[in-house]
Amino acid sequence: MEILEGHNKFYVNDAEGNQVAEIVFVPTGEHLSIIEHTDVDESLKGQGRR
Repeated sequence: MEILEGHNKFYVNDAEGNQVAEIVFVPTGEHLSIIEHTDVDESLKGQGRR
């Protein structure tokens, strides 16, 4: 899986191009961000992927 970068988020798409995971963040300083939201598709939950 390739981790992609969007506006204030990182995400992963499946083979069909559907987003299946994301981390949304808010930049709060030059070297600091706050994680605002995470989401993982039900099909990937519980797999222990790293």
